Amino acid sequence: MSSEVGDAAASLAIVRRLCTEWPTLTRDDFHEMLTSDCLYINMPMPAGRCIGPDQAYDLIAAFVSGWSMDLSMLHIAGDHEVVLTERLERFERRSDEGKAVELHVMGAFELRNGKIAHWRDYFDSNESQALTS
Repeated sequence: MSSEVGDAAASLAIVRRLCTEWPTLTRDDFHEMLTSDCLYINMPMPAGRCIGPDQAYDLIAAFVSGWSMDLSMLHIAGDHEVVLTERLERFERRSDEGKAVELHVMGAFELRNGKIAHWRDYFDSNESQALTS
């Protein structure tokens, strides 16, 4: 097995872990998985750019507190430098059990030296509006 194939498997694994476990990951996990200058953007909201693992973690941690989540990886493909994902993220507000919001998300991840250096999520802002109302 070539190192490039091995690197591809490692890249897929790190992105899969981030996408399926982000609500439970710690700040230290984010530092292990993201480069110090990682750029994270939710593309429908480009003003909310995060740079580095601390800003990305803080954004996620602030959002997680009010929701229970079920994260599904529908498709994942890539090589050692780029990974693309299709995901379904289902959110249920803890204060309003039974009312769920589904968000269909496409993600683009660029990796450098085994860590995520660029993370862009694309989704329909109409779907995400239910998360802020």
